[in-house]
Amino acid sequence: MHEQERAAPAGLYRVKPAAQRLVRPLVDASVKHGVSADALTIAAIPLAALGGLCLALSDSMPVLLLVVPLLAATRLILNLIDGQVARETGTAHPMGELLNELGDRVSDLLFIGGLAFVATVGPTLALAAVVAALLSSYTGVAAKAAGVPRQYGGIMSKPGRMITLSVAAPLAFIVADGWPLLAAAWVILVGALITLVQRLLAARAAVASGAARP
Repeated sequence: MHEQERAAPAGLYRVKPAAQRLVRPLVDASVKHGVSADALTIAAIPLAALGGLCLALSDSMPVLLLVVPLLAATRLILNLIDGQVARETGTAHPMGELLNELGDRVSDLLFIGGLAFVATVGPTLALAAVVAALLSSYTGVAAKAAGVPRQYGGIMSKPGRMITLSVAAPLAFIVADGWPLLAAAWVILVGALITLVQRLLAARAAVASGAARP
């Protein structure tokens, strides 16, 4: 991601520095071969679309569930290395953050939205999970409107959503039943709503402590 300013890491984002060290070879390879940070950011969108498609078709082709963890992991890896590539190459720009945030929201919609076509989940619950995820993300971004850093905390951040689907999908294949995907939808929905509140309270505390920019 291309953010110029960050809040202190929280939730699963606490492990981000360690994860960035693990993907360092990919950053070096991207820089060496001239792959731009924006290209990496945009590449996560079709991967998310493929992940959503695998979920959507899983009732008729359950084997596709085994691909979901790979696509989710690749999406997260791209999100890890795009900002590093931008800094390494000196190509960070103001629109980079906008592109990153918009790409993440579209990716969540496409990936989680695939649950709408799973019989055990259905469109209503899947839509609720998507909306909750988008609102929690929006709350984190909107904290900047109050003059405080972008909020990344909460129990169901982007990595949490991808991990939830990555666990549920192969489990659904193993047990030959859709209940793990149903459970995942509920976990994302409830977790995202809790995250929304956590981020709102964190932003409010930052404002109250005088951390807001004038």
